[in-house]
Amino acid sequence: MRLFNSTLKTASAILLASALLPGAALAKLSDADLARLGIEGTELTPMGAIRAGNAEGTIPAWESTPIKGVEGGNGESLADPFADEKPLFTITAANYTEYEGQLTAGQVALFKQYPETFKMHVYPTHRTGAYDKWVYDATLAQAKNVKICDDLEAEGRICMQDHVNGGGIPFPIPKDGFEAAYSNFYSYRGTTIDRMGSAALVDSNGNRTDVTIKIRQAWPWWLSAESEIRTKKWYSRDKGAGFCDSWQIEKPPRSSGLVFGGCNYVDKFDFQAYLYVPGQRRVRKAPEIGFHDSPSFGSDGQRTVASRFMFYFGGSYPRHNISDPVKKELFVPYNNYKLTNADTPYDEIFGKSHTNPELIRYELHRVWVIEATLKEGFRHLYKRHTAYFDEDTWAGLAFEAYNGKDELWRVGEQYNAFIYGPNVTYPVGDVQIDLINGRYTSYPYSPYQAGKEMGTGAPIFGSKPTNEIGFNFDIFTPQGLRKFGRR
Repeated sequence: MRLFNSTLKTASAILLASALLPGAALAKLSDADLARLGIEGTELTPMGAIRAGNAEGTIPAWESTPIKGVEGGNGESLADPFADEKPLFTITAANYTEYEGQLTAGQVALFKQYPETFKMHVYPTHRTGAYDKWVYDATLAQAKNVKICDDLEAEGRICMQDHVNGGGIPFPIPKDGFEAAYSNFYSYRGTTIDRMGSAALVDSNGNRTDVTIKIRQAWPWWLSAESEIRTKKWYSRDKGAGFCDSWQIEKPPRSSGLVFGGCNYVDKFDFQAYLYVPGQRRVRKAPEIGFHDSPSFGSDGQRTVASRFMFYFGGSYPRHNISDPVKKELFVPYNNYKLTNADTPYDEIFGKSHTNPELIRYELHRVWVIEATLKEGFRHLYKRHTAYFDEDTWAGLAFEAYNGKDELWRVGEQYNAFIYGPNVTYPVGDVQIDLINGRYTSYPYSPYQAGKEMGTGAPIFGSKPTNEIGFNFDIFTPQGLRKFGRR
């Protein structure tokens, strides 16, 4: 695995003076804006989405009650509540110019690059991004207090201040791109998850390497103030852990047993990660994991941390300025329940050049769009990075990344589904395509297929603020990794 050049951290510090962000919005929401948010009867939903449908009737009004789902799941799969629906129309290379105003730049590029195989089946829109009441209450409580810390304007450091424990989308009415990016990062994916994932690494000839990974994640940001996890020093430092993550490679055999664990924090976005290397039987600090444009863990250098969740700060000192968010109506992947069928084989999901379009559902939704532009004097693989977030959930939907020559280089989409029962929105697949070298990855999702393959079953979600982690949360600490190491 390539290690990111640690001297860039030093460069960031040296160039800090040029990273100042004049005019950054630091104030919390006004009373007038807070009054616009509510579960019922307000202009905006608790998440800040427009409650009403659009004028054309192609986007319906939002409803606060989560869908109930349907019978038919077997413990390994999640049944598709919209299985009987047919596409309204299909966008192809022959007709995409008729819809170009509602397509992302990445989709347009894919029509041009893969005119024979890439298509988009567009279905009726369902605004399934609705949660249990406590999620709304937490968001409304958080919005009254939290703000971007003063350090962003003073020295270019990203952090939050005045937050309250218990979760919530921090900035449902974002005043700038940093607030929008934070809301995406803390979009509600549940409080914990224990699952298998499968990564597909596909070369320019269509040859695929599968990587199977055991994934354990926790979002302490969403846990209540009384949560036991907050009594542990590792999770209470730096104003509290925001996100904790651990991946353990199961396949291929040559990498089996490689595992990392770590967390980032409300006041320290740098991911504090440690790595167990089975061949050495030791744990070491791994600053390259979760750092800016370093390669994603186990991805053979085919994707970077910057595009995780479609956008990721990458550290406490972002290297990009971020535009104010704008809202657009776009055709985006949504309600992708065909990917929650554990019996759908990998060979059917992954084509030679991109994901099988027959399995992907697109709908018209309102989307927040931000663009990150590299600061003068800083280095990063991506000169520009455009990201798209769902207005109802803040989940990432798509991104485009441009190289140093300002050429469109990598494009990606995230295939989310509303997981009824625990009532969370979670990615069940994604794709990131290199338009220049022709490789692509999906990494590391297909949780239902991977769970069946490895005999662990469907993903297990924690979905209440009082839930404690259903697995040993020592996996996120350097001391705990030594217990989990094998070989």
